[in-house]
Amino acid sequence: MGYFRTCESNKLNTGQSACPITYADVIGAIIASKGVKLPAELTREKFEELCHADRPERIYPIGIFTNFAKNGGEPQVNTEGYGAPSVTGLNARTDTATMARFSQQLNAALLRTMDVPFDVYYVDKNNKIYGYNDGTEELAGQAMSCIYPTAIPHPTDSAKASLTVSFCFEDPQDAMQYLDFRQLGFSVKNVLKGLTDVVLDKQEANKYKLLEKIGKYDLTPLYGDIIAKAAAEVLNGATSATYADGILTVVPADGGGTVSLKAPSVLFEKGIKYIEEVSA
Repeated sequence: MGYFRTCESNKLNTGQSACPITYADVIGAIIASKGVKLPAELTREKFEELCHADRPERIYPIGIFTNFAKNGGEPQVNTEGYGAPSVTGLNARTDTATMARFSQQLNAALLRTMDVPFDVYYVDKNNKIYGYNDGTEELAGQAMSCIYPTAIPHPTDSAKASLTVSFCFEDPQDAMQYLDFRQLGFSVKNVLKGLTDVVLDKQEANKYKLLEKIGKYDLTPLYGDIIAKAAAEVLNGATSATYADGILTVVPADGGGTVSLKAPSVLFEKGIKYIEEVSA
């Protein structure tokens, strides 16, 4: 049999869904490492678990957005001499979302990774999640070449402090052509939050406070008691601990060693959520 080829690109159907959806306002995004996909069956419990998973399986939600704007991703039409107009592709596309309030924690985190390519899902207020149909059962994220923040950390004479997050598409045409969605069975608005960087700050021998890394907000009253009750399972370098009067007092493990929180995946199993210890 001789060689032949077919042309898939010229096949057109113009039918529409028998159950059209309402494309609602985008209120948040879920960042994932390249190639990491959300499971086909996604519950609220699984979503929270993935927020605390070990890297690279961890997801990084961002919300809530108060505005969302698409810039670019438009067909480029050119003519050659006296010829008819022809489409040469789509121009670069960057979507920009405005956060409900300025956050230095989020701003700093995105600045650290703004040259790292990620995959991204969008979430709308009707609990639909939008991504990329890669031909498998699981919805993939849209490929981004970079994600970066733009911050106004202090109020001006006409506006309050603000933070926007920009998502730069790796291939705008591919993203639009294979855009797909899934309906979530839970309200995603209240779980659109990632982990906060914290430090265990030593006050004196065997006595610690749990502080946010940026701003040093004292989280000990929120987490001290639950950490103390599960100290042997959630602390490195300690066998037990007690919490009283805003101080976490630990009993060091034999042989000493640095006292620190274990990985977020371990903390999550003990009901300790949305924090990760980092270097001071």
